[in-house]
Amino acid sequence: MADTLNCPNCGAPLDYKGNDPIIRCPYCNTSVIVPDNLRGTPVFSSQPHNFTLTGMGGMGDMNAMVKQALRIKQVKDLALAGKMVEAERLYSEVTGADPVNAATAVEALARGMPVKLSSLNMSEVTSSVQQVTTVPSISIPPVDEKTARKVARRLGCGISCFVVAIVLFVLVVTLVPTLGAVTGVMVALNPKLALTVMPTIPELSTALAVEKTVVVVPSFATQELAFGGEGSGPGLFNDMRAIAVDSKTGKIFTSDYGDGRIQVFDPQGKYITQWIVEGKDPYIQSIAAGRNGNVYVPVFGKILVYNADGKLQTTIKPASLKDNYEEIALMADDSLMVVSRGENIIHLSNAGKVLSRVDSAISSNGGDTELSAKIAVDGLNNIYLLGSFNSGVFVFNSKGKFMNRFGSEGDQPGQLHGTSAIAVDGKGRIFISDSKGVQVFSNDGRYINVIKVEYFAYNLTLDDQGKLYLSTNQHKAEKYNIPQ
Repeated sequence: MADTLNCPNCGAPLDYKGNDPIIRCPYCNTSVIVPDNLRGTPVFSSQPHNFTLTGMGGMGDMNAMVKQALRIKQVKDLALAGKMVEAERLYSEVTGADPVNAATAVEALARGMPVKLSSLNMSEVTSSVQQVTTVPSISIPPVDEKTARKVARRLGCGISCFVVAIVLFVLVVTLVPTLGAVTGVMVALNPKLALTVMPTIPELSTALAVEKTVVVVPSFATQELAFGGEGSGPGLFNDMRAIAVDSKTGKIFTSDYGDGRIQVFDPQGKYITQWIVEGKDPYIQSIAAGRNGNVYVPVFGKILVYNADGKLQTTIKPASLKDNYEEIALMADDSLMVVSRGENIIHLSNAGKVLSRVDSAISSNGGDTELSAKIAVDGLNNIYLLGSFNSGVFVFNSKGKFMNRFGSEGDQPGQLHGTSAIAVDGKGRIFISDSKGVQVFSNDGRYINVIKVEYFAYNLTLDDQGKLYLSTNQHKAEKYNIPQ
């Protein structure tokens, strides 16, 4: 069985089967150092202090790596000083990046943001640094047997050396995102060398200290769009609770909770039109937009079907008096999956014919009676019920057979408290809004990460490109880019 570890950047679970010291996260594309206990021993050469790292070729000499770290800092200093052209030129020289990527990276550095170097060609680095005259040369004396014995005496015993090595490894993993993988792996894999060399190189110690002060943990998601505000005018919201997006056209639909107003926006958040759901106190909590251009609004126990301009097309009424349609999610073929009476699952055709149903879906599968379940489906038509009163997710296949349950009440990562919405993206990742923000889980229920927000997200939806849309209690709609 493959060992499992988590990505230090996005927190995604990583399945590790080989013996390479570095693997790549499939979610955020970050290079991750594998802990010693999960991989084989690295292959060292017969020469003192030279080692070979699988998949990276020779590491080059220590002098080149030190100068490399200093040159990265020089790029940052140029960017902060506003010398963007010089910074971009040096960045391209150091990393081999094209002009567009170099400009993007330098702009980020000018804003004080860290830049990760995904790969470095050490042979190119060694040759390029030989031409640099602005950085003083740093010589590294070899460690002879006498010096080694002196270091061993200072460490005291093998246990002390082991403890120091572990501390250094943790430190280096923390610094890798800003210094690049090369320097970090060098120290992590040969901590004894670091112990004997680092105190003799003040330039390296300074570079490490400077970079450490600007480490920023990258967000799991980045905001692409935010629009709205409080009010009843076009483009403003009184109490927006639900949001939907038409993946075909990119149009965004929102609904206010109490006044029944449905608003339509273009993909950039520009107001297009609106319509009003007639009736007293409609209390709209869920809407859905189909690929057929229709908008589905559960209200007053039935489902109103509009076109994108707000013209009522049809009304889907419950087939049984015991049903009361409350929440809705669309299947891949635009058929409807709805929640009735808090926890009953009903599959409807696009015309409203009952295709199948599962009554008491939560309470009959080990949960308490649920009064307000939220629903989502994935590309395989698996069904996900989020129990607001059960603090858990109940998973069913497309036939309504119970498959799995995960989640528990609590405030720790992966636990649920104050839940309000659930959505599933094209990769099967599950997004749940609760008091901590928007938590992200793998399709088997393993916690991945959390999207921290300064507010509460009432409703979630995703488009076919994997973009996440939120309706918030700050009277705003927001759109996020999620690492793929």
